[in-house]
Amino acid sequence: FSRFLDLKCLSKELPEEFKEYYKEDEYERSQEYTRENARFSYITSTFDLIIMLLVIFLGLFNYVDLWVRGFGFSPIITGLVFFGVLFVIQDIIGIPFSLYRTFIIEEKYGFNKTSPKTYIMDKIKGYFLLIILGGLVLSLILSFFQNFGDFAWLYAWVVLSGFLVLIQPLFTLVIAPMFNTFTPLDDGELKDRINDFAKKVQFPIARIDVMDGSRRSSKANAYFSGLGKNKRIALFDTLIEKHSVDELLSIIAHEVGHFKKKHNIKGIILGVIQSGIMFFLLS
Repeated sequence: FSRFLDLKCLSKELPEEFKEYYKEDEYERSQEYTRENARFSYITSTFDLIIMLLVIFLGLFNYVDLWVRGFGFSPIITGLVFFGVLFVIQDIIGIPFSLYRTFIIEEKYGFNKTSPKTYIMDKIKGYFLLIILGGLVLSLILSFFQNFGDFAWLYAWVVLSGFLVLIQPLFTLVIAPMFNTFTPLDDGELKDRINDFAKKVQFPIARIDVMDGSRRSSKANAYFSGLGKNKRIALFDTLIEKHSVDELLSIIAHEVGHFKKKHNIKGIILGVIQSGIMFFLLS
């Protein structure tokens, strides 16, 4: 619904405030890019809904369950295989849409820098992380539901809540470096002004890194990750290439705004509450 409202507000006419910064044809192209992505999202979400309804009403979950149980594995291994099979099927179904978005839509508007090799390697790394991290968490959850009866949902909730907290530093130190190269920002005006700004607004930074975002896209972005004092600001190399120091500082200020408004913490809390309700209902 929010996407629908966003589309209604799009206009090809360049706003007065942007006229010093955008050309009219560039602005119009950006609006068309947003429209095309929104339309494609409508198609993918509708397709996902149809597939899910077919799976439910045709009893396909039950068929997969009975098939997996036929192997005679232990309950925990059976559960892992069951969810693994569902994930692989879902991923295979979603690959054509992912390829179209990356190599057709993003390519059409000049954003795509992802090579087929990078795309495949990202898939392999994603599967590896799912097997290691997802398998570990899911094993614990299945074990709780097998051994702790009425209170299993509570133990499972505690474990998943801990994972939601730990994933923040884990993403910074382990996951993100698997997909991108992070290089410390060189000494100079930009680094000095970022550090001065961070001190002024009391934003603790452990690292300021440049990320090779150009490996996958020409889009420019920045983000901060981590908890406590172990925070990292990551600037895409495309961002530094396209913007002045003042503009980069304003983008950093936007990211710091997320920290000041406690958006990360609020997101974790909402995730914990949501998972608690889900596990209670499952119980």
